[in-house]
Amino acid sequence: MRQTILITGASSGFGQACAHKFAQSGDTLILVARRLDRLEHLQQELLPLCPVHIESLDVTDTNGIAEALDSLPADFRNIDVLINNAGLALGLGSAQDADLSDWDTMINTNIT
Repeated sequence: MRQTILITGASSGFGQACAHKFAQSGDTLILVARRLDRLEHLQQELLPLCPVHIESLDVTDTNGIAEALDSLPADFRNIDVLINNAGLALGLGSAQDADLSDWDTMINTNIT
């Protein structure tokens, strides 16, 4: 049964690998990431295998998330699976030397 899969952080790494895996099953994909050029390239690779919708999106932008979901084409609106993969790593030095704004950015991106 074909599912609609939303993958954040789809432009590279695990997100991109997940996109390839689900495309092989013919699932419908919604791929989001900040880097539109990479999403466009990935979309072209996967379109022969399955329907693909891309959105340039920063997952820390709650208004942008709502707008992106509200503007999805009809064929992509019934999302079955979320792969919440977007993330980053900052401030990898010692805790006593950490910039707390780096930690806030990581928490907002990776968890919130």
